[in-house]
Amino acid sequence: MVETINPVVHGERRRAYRLALSLHILGAMTAAAALGGLLGLMGALAGAPWGAPGLLALAAIAALYALRESAGAPVPLPARRGQVPSWWRSFFSPPVAGLLYGLALGVGFGTYLTFGTFVAVAAAAVLGGDPLAGAAVCAPFGLGRGVAVAWANRGAARDPGTTVARLEDLALGRSPRLLNSATLAAVTGASLAAGL
Repeated sequence: MVETINPVVHGERRRAYRLALSLHILGAMTAAAALGGLLGLMGALAGAPWGAPGLLALAAIAALYALRESAGAPVPLPARRGQVPSWWRSFFSPPVAGLLYGLALGVGFGTYLTFGTFVAVAAAAVLGGDPLAGAAVCAPFGLGRGVAVAWANRGAARDPGTTVARLEDLALGRSPRLLNSATLAAVTGASLAAGL
């Protein structure tokens, strides 16, 4: 996937690279926001928000995933363990493929997830019962997934293999795990405080 959104693919055409990268980020943010809106609508149709019980449920979900990230607790991630279709790279132009890859990755649960933070965010969208709020809380996930490609392509990352290695380092690194743990702990604390 990142081979499509790498400067080396575009050679000296920096504008084409920036277009493919921008469409990738836009696609990821749009898909995440759309998913959040849909989850918020589903919550609203089911009668959300549920006040204190909903907040306590969110606290429990966030706490479970905080334990997963900080202590390695065996909490499963509800995600498809697959990748985006590689044939898009050869069938579509780089900008279109970049957009499609962004859309596929922005949904979150349709591809591999490394951390459980998005599960808690998705739960917050459902439990909030507001499509606009759901879109607002999920959109940053898509932005993060899209911007990760730009981060991996920085500096000397002119080789798609280097970009892939940097993305793997980012996904498996200690700093992202600590950041996700801290975020989940904060969600747990805030939800408990508001729900009690």
